[in-house]
Amino acid sequence: MQRPLLLLIILFVMPLFSACSLFPKAPRFESDGAQEQIDQLTRLNEEVTTFKGTGSVVITEKGKTQRFRIAWAGAVPNLLRMEILTSATPIESLAYDGERLQLRSHMGSHAPYTKKVKNPSLEPVTGIPLTLSEIHALLSGKFYVGDVKSARLLTSNDGTGTLILHPDRRHKKTITLDEHLLPTGATLTAKGEEIYDIRFTRKATSTGVYQYKTIILTTTKGIDTTIRIDRMIVNPPVEKDIFTLAP
Repeated sequence: MQRPLLLLIILFVMPLFSACSLFPKAPRFESDGAQEQIDQLTRLNEEVTTFKGTGSVVITEKGKTQRFRIAWAGAVPNLLRMEILTSATPIESLAYDGERLQLRSHMGSHAPYTKKVKNPSLEPVTGIPLTLSEIHALLSGKFYVGDVKSARLLTSNDGTGTLILHPDRRHKKTITLDEHLLPTGATLTAKGEEIYDIRFTRKATSTGVYQYKTIILTTTKGIDTTIRIDRMIVNPPVEKDIFTLAP
C-alpha cells in the first residue's frame, strides 16, 4: 500500500474511533416499559415554562426545629429565585440565572456569594442533598430524572410500580409510583448506603397540571425537611432580571 493512501486511511479512520469514544452510551433498559416510564416522568408538566409559589419549610436537625416561609419564581430550563423569610422579614435570597449561583444573607450571617457553576448542589447552603435541578423540578410540579445508565420497571398487581435507575456505578435511585404511575417518592443510595429519602403528595387540580402539596425529605445526616406548598401559579409573566441579585 502506498504511503499517501495509508496516511489518508489513518487520517479518516482514527477520528471515527476517537469520536465514538466521546459519545455516551445509550441507557440500558432492563425491562419492558422502563423507557416509556422515564419518558412519562420527563414529560410531567412539560407545559409549565414559568412558575411562582409560596409555602413554608420546617427543618429539624439534632432535635432543633426551624420554621421559615418561602417564596419562589422559576423559568425553564433551570432559572430560580427563592426568598427565605421569618416573621415576614427576608433572611436569605438565592438566585440562579442558568450560569451563576448567587446567595445573599440579609442578617449578615455570611458574605455575598457568587459562583459560576452548572446544576449546583444546595447541600452546602441548605443541608439538603439535592441539586438545583431537583429543587427546580419539585417547585414546578415536575420530576427530575437526571442521568440514566440503566433502568428497570417493576409493577405490582395493584397497578403501582417501582422504577430503579442507575445514574452511574455508585448510585441507585428508586422511584415509587402510584396506580397512575406518577411519582410518590424516591430514594437515592450510594454503594448501598442511603443518601436521602423523599416523599411527596400532590394536589388535585382541575387544569391537569401536576402540583405537589407536601415534600418530605429525610437524610442520613439527621436532617428532616418538610416543604408545604400553599400556592402555585402556572405560567405567569416572569422577568428574567429577577434571577440575578442586584449589587
